[in-house]
Amino acid sequence: MKRHFFRLAGSALLSLLVFSSVSARASEIKDSQNTDAVSTTSTTDANNAAPVPGTFSSSMGPMNDAAAQSLSQVTSVSQLSDVQPTDWAFQALQSLVERYGCIAGYPNGTFRGNRAATRYELAAALNACLDQISDKFATKEDLATVKALQEEFKAELATLKGRVDGLEARTSTLEAQQFSTTTKLTGEVVFQASQFFSTDDRRAVGTGTPTVFNNSRATFSDRVRLNFDTSFTGKDRLRVRLQSRNIQSLATVSGTNQARLGVDGDDNNTFTLDDLYYRFPIGKKAQVAIIANSGEYNDFVNNFNPYLESSGSGALSRFGRFNPIYRFSDGGAGVIANYKFNDKIAVSAGYLADRPNTSTGPSGGFFGGSYSALAQLELQPTKRLSIGITYVHAFQEGSATDNGLLNLTGSTGSAYARRPFGNNPMNSDSIGAEVNFKVAPWMNVSGWATYTKANRENGPGSAEVLNWATVFAFPDLIVPGNLGAIVFGQPPRVIGVGDGLTRTADFGTTYHIEALYRIKVNGNITITPGVIVLINPENNSANGTEFIPVIRTTFKF
Repeated sequence: MKRHFFRLAGSALLSLLVFSSVSARASEIKDSQNTDAVSTTSTTDANNAAPVPGTFSSSMGPMNDAAAQSLSQVTSVSQLSDVQPTDWAFQALQSLVERYGCIAGYPNGTFRGNRAATRYELAAALNACLDQISDKFATKEDLATVKALQEEFKAELATLKGRVDGLEARTSTLEAQQFSTTTKLTGEVVFQASQFFSTDDRRAVGTGTPTVFNNSRATFSDRVRLNFDTSFTGKDRLRVRLQSRNIQSLATVSGTNQARLGVDGDDNNTFTLDDLYYRFPIGKKAQVAIIANSGEYNDFVNNFNPYLESSGSGALSRFGRFNPIYRFSDGGAGVIANYKFNDKIAVSAGYLADRPNTSTGPSGGFFGGSYSALAQLELQPTKRLSIGITYVHAFQEGSATDNGLLNLTGSTGSAYARRPFGNNPMNSDSIGAEVNFKVAPWMNVSGWATYTKANRENGPGSAEVLNWATVFAFPDLIVPGNLGAIVFGQPPRVIGVGDGLTRTADFGTTYHIEALYRIKVNGNITITPGVIVLINPENNSANGTEFIPVIRTTFKF
């Protein structure tokens, strides 16, 4: 019987000691303090109401008489409300509480068996049990049994001590070398190979017949992004992104922005600040983002194309990622807010200025310069269907020497649709409709259509621009984790003009066809081969059909 008790008590306390060593060390790294402690006082005095020896109290301060009395009355493990007969340590606790009275519990009648204990608490509990043992088994035979038990567990104790020491060394190293207690580093690296072909080997033109040969060559280029995400409350995010890239746009060799890829841009592989914003909640239903650099609506507003929206792992083309209505600001600063009424209705609103840091000169400024304002209603009638209605009003500055801010298409349509009034400033109103429908676990359908009415600011002139697309995505196609997708649509084209413009609408209609298959090598690497086909590029049937094969490899860490 005595030997059985020593084995039982020794096993239980030894296990608790191991967990307490690791838990206490991890708690130090997180700078969290436990408010529970063990009392080591051996008597209960009516004046100071100290805890009973070997019991867990809820604070280091004194308890009242009622609490002390409740502790002294715990004589059965059934009085501990959170201990069940199915618990793995139930028999050990039953012996310690009912037979030897050296572990009782907390004043509220709980034991809290899953809570990590500190070394101090284990030392106090062990001391209380040893006091009970000394009182009941103070014989030479009992002492010999204890000594034999120590010898028997000598090897196990040495092994466990070594493991604990090793864990402490590793956690100490982690504490010393950790990047930050509040900031997480993530990254993405894209390797991309592509080449442009056309059936007439000539660059597309907006009017007339193409004459310039494209002289296309195969390219291999890259983009690197490092994200530093910091949270101060656990629900907010401060993002700082560094980016380096050398992926040249295919617009030059192809003759049209319709051939631009989803990930392009050339900084000669020099790291720049690409993203800077702070996003935080207001209550339980609202989120607000304050954007200081490179703001885009698609990063903060639902764009209803979940499988292909990412530049690094989504559609291969720029047009295929999402509705161009979200591109009216490309790199600005401002505020975007989201509010979710319930699971079926949500709204978003935002304001972005394209050159907010310019204080003097003919253009720029947070107010008065080029800007866009967005409002969106999101509806989700069922779990599989979501619908969006989006409105954007924009003002875009321009001059004889600067047309960089004049862009009605987000660089996804024809040159005429992008700047129907040349370098003259304009305002525009766009209305878009988006839909996403999960037909089955293996098939998802997305789509959009947007109509834009633009007006010249410093003279007569108006233009109407239209674009639409349908996206079919096939999750887990052939192999679980892989994705197949097809995009078919019409990039932005001018469908009508008015108020004295000399040029009519675009002469033809471009059709965008894209097919890709994303292969998941593992949780960090994907390879996406695919092809983009443009029929009647630049909305001109005189141009030859363009083909762009692409192989993109994406690394995430």
